[in-house]
Amino acid sequence: MDMKLHNFLYLFILTSWLTACHTDSHTTYLLRQADSLLNVQPDSAQTLLRVWEDSMANQPEDIQMYYQLLCIKANDKNYIAHTSDSLILPIVTYYTKQRNKTHLPEALYYAGRVYSDLNDAPRALEYYQQAIDVMKHEKLIDYNLSSRIYSQMGTLFVYQELYNEAPEMFRKAYWYDSLLKDSTGLVFDLRDIGGAFALKNQQDSAIYYYNQAGEMALQIQDSTLLSMVFLELAGNYIDWGYYSEGYKKLQIAQQKLDTLSISAYYTAMARYYHFTNQYDSAIYYYKNKLYLPSLLHKAGAYEGLADIAHRQGDIIKALNYYEQYMLYEDSLQQTVRTEAVDRIHALYNYQQFKKENVLLKRQAFKQKRLIFLSTVFLIFLLLISIIFWQKQKRKEQTILLQQEKLKRLREEIKATQVVRETSQKDLQQTEIWKKLHQPIEKNEAIKMTDTDWTELTQAIEETYPHFVQRLNELCPLSQKELQVCLLIKTNVPLTQIADIVYSSKQGISSLRERLYKKFTGKKGKPKDCDNLIRNI
Repeated sequence: MDMKLHNFLYLFILTSWLTACHTDSHTTYLLRQADSLLNVQPDSAQTLLRVWEDSMANQPEDIQMYYQLLCIKANDKNYIAHTSDSLILPIVTYYTKQRNKTHLPEALYYAGRVYSDLNDAPRALEYYQQAIDVMKHEKLIDYNLSSRIYSQMGTLFVYQELYNEAPEMFRKAYWYDSLLKDSTGLVFDLRDIGGAFALKNQQDSAIYYYNQAGEMALQIQDSTLLSMVFLELAGNYIDWGYYSEGYKKLQIAQQKLDTLSISAYYTAMARYYHFTNQYDSAIYYYKNKLYLPSLLHKAGAYEGLADIAHRQGDIIKALNYYEQYMLYEDSLQQTVRTEAVDRIHALYNYQQFKKENVLLKRQAFKQKRLIFLSTVFLIFLLLISIIFWQKQKRKEQTILLQQEKLKRLREEIKATQVVRETSQKDLQQTEIWKKLHQPIEKNEAIKMTDTDWTELTQAIEETYPHFVQRLNELCPLSQKELQVCLLIKTNVPLTQIADIVYSSKQGISSLRERLYKKFTGKKGKPKDCDNLIRNI
C-alpha cells in the first residue's frame, strides 16, 4: 500500500474513533498513539492533533494537559520555533503537582526547548537539569529522552562558549544512544564531540571523533550522514592548514550534499582553493556563496573576492568587493551586538527568576546582582569600545584608500594636461558649450533638456575621457550631483548652476562641500571641490 494512503487511512481511523468514543480511557489511548506517531511521522501526528483540537475543550484537565504537551512536542519535532513560555509553564506546574511524575521529565525537557528558542540559555539548562534530577529521583527510565537532554545541554554550553563542559554532555548522549542501539544518534553524538574539541582547538581529539562518526555512517550505509560529518571535518582541516586532508574529505562529502550542507560546502571549497592559490576555482565558489541568503556567507564571499582581486593587482575590483564586504560586515556587527545584548538580558532575567524563588537569601542575592550588573556593564562598555575602535579603524582605512585613488588620479591628470589644453578649445566650439555661455537676460535661466544633458556629457567625455567613470570611482553620485559636476567642468557661473538645477546658491555651496568630503574623505571649501573637478 502507498505510504501516503496508509497514513491517510491511519489518521482517518484514529480521528473517527475519537469522535465515536466518549470515555476518558479511549481518549488517553488515542493520545498515546499520537505520541508514538510523533517520533516517526511528526507532520502526520501534528495534523491529527489539529483535527482533535475542538474535541479537547470538554475533556478533563489531565487529558487537556497531555494534549497541550503533545502539541508543543509536535511543534518542536516539526522545527517550529517556540515564541513564548505561556503554554509550557502551566503544563510544568500541573505535572509537578501530580503524584505520578511520568510526564514531568518530558514537560521539563520541552520547557528547556522553549527557553532555548527564546535565547534564555541559563533557564533552559536549569529545566534540562531538573528533568534529569526527576528521572533519577523517581527512577524513571527513558534513554531516548535522556539522550536528547544531554545533547541539548552540550549544544547550549557551546552556544555560551563553555567549551570545557560541552564534550562531557555529548558523551553522555552517546552513552544513552548506545543503550538504544541508535546508530544514527551515535553518528550525531560523535560528530558533536568532535566539534566541541575542534572549538577547543584540540585537533587530535577532534579528528578522532569525526573519523569515528564517519566510520559509523559507513557501517549503516548512510551517505547523507557521512557527507555531513566529513564536510564539517574538511572545514576544520582547512582552517588548521591541512589542505590535502581537507580536500580528500570534501571529495567524499560532495557525493551526497543536502540543502542544509551546500553553504558549508561552498565555503570549504572556496577557502581551500583560496589558500592553495587556485584563484579561478576559489572565485567560482565565492560567487556561488553570493546567492546564499545568509549575511555571513555574503560577507565572507566578498572578503575573499576582495583579497584575490588585490593579489591579482586589480585594485578597482578589490575596492568594489571590499565596499560590499563592509556593507554586510556592518550588518553582521549589528547582529553580534544584538545577540550580546540578548545574552545579557537572558542572564539578567534568569537571576531575577532565581530571586523570586529564594526569598530567604535576598540580601546575598542583591550583592551578587550588583556585582553581576557591574560586570555586565563593564563587558558592555568593552564591547562598545571594541566596536567603535574597529569602526574607526575601518574608516581610517577607507580614507587612506580614497586618498590613494585620488593621488593616482591626479598623477594621470598631470600626465595628460597638455592634451587637455588643446581639447578644451574644441569643447568651447560645441553647441552645448555655447548654449551654457550665451548672454542671458536678467531673471532668466537656461533650460536644459534631457538631450542637452546627454550632449553635454558626450562633449565632456570626448574632451576628458572617462571623466564620469572617474567621478563614480571616487564615490557614487546622484543625478543632481553629476549634473553640478558637469556644469562646474564647463566653467558655468555658480549663480547659473543654481538656476539650471533648480536650487539656491547656498544649496549649491553646501552640495559642493559635501561632494569634496565624499571625494577626499576630509572637509574642504566649495572652491576646493571646484578645483578638484576641473583638474580631473
